[in-house]
Amino acid sequence: MLHKWIIPIVLFIGLIVVFLLTALSQKTLRLDLKKGIGDVPLKSSFERVGGKLVKSIEFYNNEGVKRMTMNLWYDEKGRVIKTQNQGEWGMLLENAIAYYEFKDQTLTLTTYDIGTEELLNKVVCELNAQGTIVKEEDLLEDGSLPYMGGTISNYEYDETGQTLSLMYRFRDDKTSRVYTQTYDWENGNVMNGYPNGPNSKQEYYTYTNVENKMNIDLTHLFAQVYGEDVYQFAVLGYIGKKNSNLIGSMRDYYTYEYTLDSEGYVSTMTEYYKGEKSETVILSYDGTVNPSPDPTPNNPTTEDELGGAIDNAPEGTEDSPTEIFIPSGGITLHKPLDVDKHIRLKGGSLLRGNDNPYAMLRIRSGYSLELDDIIIDGNRVSQKDGSLIVYGKLKLKDGVTIKNCKRIEADTPSGAVCITKGGELTMDGGTITGNIGAYGSAVYNEGIFTMTDGEISSNTGQIGAVANNGGGQFIMTGGKISSNKVTDGCGGVFVSEHCFFCMTGGEISGNEDCALYTWANLQIGGQAKVDGLTLMNDGNRLLVNPSLRNNWQISYVETPPVGTIVAVGYNGYQLADSDLQKVIYYNNVSQLKLAGNSIVTYQTETNVNKINTDKFRLSVFGNQVKVEGLLAYTRFIIYEIRGRAVVSHITDGNGQYCFSLENGIYLLTCKDQKRKFLVK
Repeated sequence: MLHKWIIPIVLFIGLIVVFLLTALSQKTLRLDLKKGIGDVPLKSSFERVGGKLVKSIEFYNNEGVKRMTMNLWYDEKGRVIKTQNQGEWGMLLENAIAYYEFKDQTLTLTTYDIGTEELLNKVVCELNAQGTIVKEEDLLEDGSLPYMGGTISNYEYDETGQTLSLMYRFRDDKTSRVYTQTYDWENGNVMNGYPNGPNSKQEYYTYTNVENKMNIDLTHLFAQVYGEDVYQFAVLGYIGKKNSNLIGSMRDYYTYEYTLDSEGYVSTMTEYYKGEKSETVILSYDGTVNPSPDPTPNNPTTEDELGGAIDNAPEGTEDSPTEIFIPSGGITLHKPLDVDKHIRLKGGSLLRGNDNPYAMLRIRSGYSLELDDIIIDGNRVSQKDGSLIVYGKLKLKDGVTIKNCKRIEADTPSGAVCITKGGELTMDGGTITGNIGAYGSAVYNEGIFTMTDGEISSNTGQIGAVANNGGGQFIMTGGKISSNKVTDGCGGVFVSEHCFFCMTGGEISGNEDCALYTWANLQIGGQAKVDGLTLMNDGNRLLVNPSLRNNWQISYVETPPVGTIVAVGYNGYQLADSDLQKVIYYNNVSQLKLAGNSIVTYQTETNVNKINTDKFRLSVFGNQVKVEGLLAYTRFIIYEIRGRAVVSHITDGNGQYCFSLENGIYLLTCKDQKRKFLVK
């Protein structure tokens, strides 16, 4: 047996020498930055280091018969995004293709049968900032939690990423059972596991002195540390830190031997049961992942260094920006930072300082900023400017989160992203969430906003999560705008006069009051999905191209007269009966028909009674307003006397509604009724 360890031992000694030489070169680099070794934060143990990537794993039984081949695919960050298992072996997915989809702090696994392409299962995982799983949840095909047999797993880690515990909840026969497993670590290796599930008898492991250089963890191919790794999360490195060394034995009767290539990577791993050869895996490699960068002028650790990195960067181009890495510990901004180069900020987080009421980032005209896998945190500091002010171009990629931006003054632009005239925002991913602002709590747009993916959700403001004003253009082909709240109406998207909104994909739904409110024409079509649209009465209409795939429920501030053009075929598109069927007037207040290449109203007040003026009452007590005597669930709009819509409400089941307003003169409109009133 000793001869089998000679190569690993020699390689290990060699690795120590290489490590020392590398450390010396890194020390020189850091000193060039006028930083001592102790001043530089240690790398997060979660970060994937550079090295070769496993391309495939072949599994053989003790007779040399191949039982499974597992192929792996990666993204540019070295994360496994697809596996294909042909055959059956151990605890792994059998004859299945699995997709691992990352979006912000979520990992979704979907698995399909290779032969039938039938969906086998779906698992949704919540990730921490280091990209490891903290919550794992089995779902049914429709995305719901199984009533019986569903499991939820929660993982806890220490500061180095080692898995400390697993809380496992299992639903069965209308009951929910909870188990907790804890883990011990020595020298960077997990020492105990639970092969038969929660609270079972533990098994114990020993380890070799050979470094585990691989991007996956072979321990979990054989050892059921966290129970059966049926979803391959532990093998692929998504459950905490991988072991520092290669496993040597399990229980008292399983042992493991390896052959290594010239670089110290495992070529074969063989399991022995009581001294007899049991199973063998053969690994092949293809490609590498770049190591996490050391601090350099393009990897700053302080606000001043970040400003210096931008100042000293070459001008670059929009397609070839200078990439600057933000540390995982983040950088606090105590003053606005001007971006006057073409820059990409990646990783980590930027936090607004408590003493900074102004912008965090200002992208200057003629330049661009791309945000990739980074958090912009407004820290809930009351501010006088939006957190990101865009005079040039801003791009949001996957993994970006803009949150906790707060601007509470009434009638002011967004607390999160403000796009000025001439500025452009492109949202290809990421999330804008948990922000507060008056007009456009997430995005205030006077320039061009293009949304292809990502999510704008759970923001709170006065009008619209996205507010378009001053000729702003909003083009939406994907993504989702949902669960936003407002005080003055239109929780989703507000489009002012002289603005342009084109929506051919994505979804606006579940927002308070209404999804979309417009004073301008809208171009719509394709897969666009909106759960409520309100138009003004001054000639606003829908410009349809391409054909509508989803229903559009519309309403007007006031009931339109017969012959009002609601929608037209646009830019060469000819409306069809299928389009007419998808345009639905709220409460059937008006009937619609196809007339040439237009959809028009031809009958109004169908199935809806007019307001009984003898019962309709509007009362004002201080700042409290009460409306009563309307039909149940009737919408009414409140305007300031100068014409701006302040709020829209729907009466309760008794035809009443109470609300408060600031001092001023207002106008209530509802169907054919108008009432002017004073609040003082």
